[in-house]
Amino acid sequence: MTTQFVPRPVGVDELRHAWHAVQAGEFRAKGASDRAPVRPPRPDATQARIVWTPPVGERVLPVVGCAGSCGATVLAVALATATESSARVVECASSTATGLAAASTAELGATSDGWVQGSRDQVRLERAGTPRPHLDAIPAPPSAEQPMLTIVDVAHPIDEVLAGSGWLADLLAATPVVVLVARATVPGMRRLETCADLVGAGRVVAAVLGPTRTRWPREVSHSLGPLTQAVIAAGRLVEIPEDRVLAVAGLTPAPLPSSLITAAATLLPLTKRTPSDAE
Repeated sequence: MTTQFVPRPVGVDELRHAWHAVQAGEFRAKGASDRAPVRPPRPDATQARIVWTPPVGERVLPVVGCAGSCGATVLAVALATATESSARVVECASSTATGLAAASTAELGATSDGWVQGSRDQVRLERAGTPRPHLDAIPAPPSAEQPMLTIVDVAHPIDEVLAGSGWLADLLAATPVVVLVARATVPGMRRLETCADLVGAGRVVAAVLGPTRTRWPREVSHSLGPLTQAVIAAGRLVEIPEDRVLAVAGLTPAPLPSSLITAAATLLPLTKRTPSDAE
């Protein structure tokens, strides 16, 4: 005789309770109903607020992806590679989401506060060595040996960053220019418009991954918002060519495509403008 399993009915209240538990980060392992819920560690309320003041002579440029997988980390490395002076990329993603894990040609070890350092040619790469579940707990970037261009790959949604209280929120609120990276799609343009509104269009240099603007689909061109149109009219939008190898393999020690370096070199001078210059 075969015993048929009949699932227990689940009430609405129980489903609602489970959903709230997921939202709060409370997860239980299968078969461990008596265990305490596992929660990511939260910053101590009494812990000192993390601040970062770049040294004199160091120029800092934040790069923000308007959505996931739009090429912000690749562009950050390309910008650092295209500069004529010393440069580094500081990636703020958790170690579980880093795009720089395989990008170095040489690993240089870890710092005491959890930054893993590497290099590729003249560019220094700095990424997280441990998970970072909370934005405000991201440690300040390591000190640079000499004044250089520091590209900060924000690697988090811009609205979450601006709502925080750490050094990254301070940077986005105070820096003269922010590079926003988006894809040449209708959703990508909508996200670019939203992010430009949060940052302030006069501070935005836009990098759009895809074909040249003259070859954008009509639907994409018609979806441009007024802030994005103002950025274009000011000459502060640069098309970034998409590379099929990078799209599949991500960053590796291999040299970046020359077309990408050319686009980054075109974008770099735009980031030296102040908001008043851009109007």
